[in-house]
Amino acid sequence: AKTVFLFFLGLIAAGAILLSLPVSRNAGAAFSPLISVFTSVSAVCVTGLSIVDIGSYFSFFGQALILVLVQLGAMGYMFVSTVVALLIGKMALKDRRIMKEMFDVSSFNGLKELLIKAVVFVVSIEGAGAVVLSVLFMREYPFFKSVYLGIFYSVAAFCNAGFSLFEHSLSGYAYNPAILYVIAALIILGGLGFFVIVDIFDTYKNKRIHLSTNTKVILSVTLIVISSGFLIFLLSERTGVLKNHGLFYCLNNAFFQIVSARTAGFSSIPASLYNEFTDSVLILIMSIGAAPGSTAGGIKVTTVALVFVFVRSVIMSEEDAVLFKRIIPADLIKKSLAIFIIFFASISVFSTLMILFEPDKRPIKVIFEVVSAFGTSGLSAGITDKLSLCGKIIIMLSMIAGRIGIITILIMMLTSAQKKKRVKYPQARILVG
Repeated sequence: AKTVFLFFLGLIAAGAILLSLPVSRNAGAAFSPLISVFTSVSAVCVTGLSIVDIGSYFSFFGQALILVLVQLGAMGYMFVSTVVALLIGKMALKDRRIMKEMFDVSSFNGLKELLIKAVVFVVSIEGAGAVVLSVLFMREYPFFKSVYLGIFYSVAAFCNAGFSLFEHSLSGYAYNPAILYVIAALIILGGLGFFVIVDIFDTYKNKRIHLSTNTKVILSVTLIVISSGFLIFLLSERTGVLKNHGLFYCLNNAFFQIVSARTAGFSSIPASLYNEFTDSVLILIMSIGAAPGSTAGGIKVTTVALVFVFVRSVIMSEEDAVLFKRIIPADLIKKSLAIFIIFFASISVFSTLMILFEPDKRPIKVIFEVVSAFGTSGLSAGITDKLSLCGKIIIMLSMIAGRIGIITILIMMLTSAQKKKRVKYPQARILVG
């Protein structure tokens, strides 16, 4: 856990130093250590929040560096270190055991094959996305700039980091469904996770009848969250930001905004224009996030599913928590409840501090910004650059805690081999409810 923590902090520090170099800024862009640190934190934590327009502030070198930080931050320490270990042919036994448990494979050979497939899929998906987006951007820009935009947005979308080279994110493409749907597809694939994609491919290739239970849960909850969020957004904003627009505009942008708000942070319609009910719904969706083992944040769709089946089992007085006709082990239920509680407790603390230091801003917008940072969604309510120094520091801490904290907790749970206490105490009944 300490190693993972130091990996991310080291990556953030290295990114901040490199972004502080004159070569990383455009001519005339004033140097600010805060901008460099904030941008590095947001990139490594694959969030996408920014206090400057990165398209005009950072040079080509700076923008490329941000993209590298996003890619490394999205892949994560364990994934990157494992790939490196596989390439050099060495891996500690402890790391092998951790990887086997995290990725649910029966042997190290199975792990190696799984990781190789995952890397191939990541490169293939990002490459295909870059090609398609480059072709679409060629309608407006020269060849080389179109290719650059295609690569940038493909990687940023798949890694679920909502950095945009345009000043108002993707608002200029609200009437361009082709670009919106390609980016939305990349966001969804990145949010499903490397190993879900591999499982779907293997199932199709080997002509298996059933997907793994993990894949079924992720696909089911993802579909429920996106479809329900899409309908709610349409109904909520029918007299708001979607008013006076055609049906296809409303459908395209409602779908894109829900997909993006869940994990990525791009916006075709500025989030500052949403009503408070929409803000509340998006706060919940950003909290859920995407799949474990993916490039996204949040408490994860599987955590939500396990908490739901646990609550259902308690209400129905069932002895076991069952999902897709499979009994869920008690230790997974405990981990899910722990993550669920820690996540929302952390949100409460950060939100309270933000409201304290930002008294001139609407509480719902402040909470929106905190959840976006902690869930590494990156969708901004339009107040990021207007925050005080204390507010920006809280947002940075939220991004770091959301990206590193949850991962660290999970790995500590996986690697801790606490000795069972030999002393057992008598039970006690406590009134609840």
